[in-house]
Amino acid sequence: MVDKNVYVVAAILGALGLAFLFKKKVTTPIVPDVTAAVSEFIPTTCQERAIQLAIQQTGLPREQLVVRSLIPSDFGLTTWSLNLSSANAWNSGVINTNIADNRFCCITGISYAGTAAEQVRIRVGSSTVAQFSIQHVTGITTTHHIDITPILAQQNLPIQTDIYASAISATDEVIFEGITVEPVGLLISP
Repeated sequence: MVDKNVYVVAAILGALGLAFLFKKKVTTPIVPDVTAAVSEFIPTTCQERAIQLAIQQTGLPREQLVVRSLIPSDFGLTTWSLNLSSANAWNSGVINTNIADNRFCCITGISYAGTAAEQVRIRVGSSTVAQFSIQHVTGITTTHHIDITPILAQQNLPIQTDIYASAISATDEVIFEGITVEPVGLLISP
């Protein structure tokens, strides 16, 4: 026989919203979902994204792709010395080309050794993807480096760089740093 005090206590606890104290707790063991353990590789760095894009768009396996440093010819240039023909203005299209077929470029920084260039604006496709200052510091004559948010430019897309210059210069070196992913043999053989 159940003591009627138990019913009174249960009724009071129920009124207070504490009736869950009398319910039996059911625990379910946690079993990992083994299908979730097998997942696709998700690229997180610009280099990994460039490699993944190259695999998808060229159909080549990773072993047939090479990763190398950016060079001027990736942007239609022969050297990193840029011709800045307008002072106190934007020099539009200092770089103005399409990324070559089967090339995927990732720009991660700029090294600058000149005195005239002050700002860089980069467009990939029809979008401005970066604009930043590289202004020369008076009294410092060494090359300085700027890390930027990585920019991925894929094959056949237009890339344009505009440079704001405070003076006219044909020798300002604006060196783009990063990598290019391409099929083995385009520039580098195994």
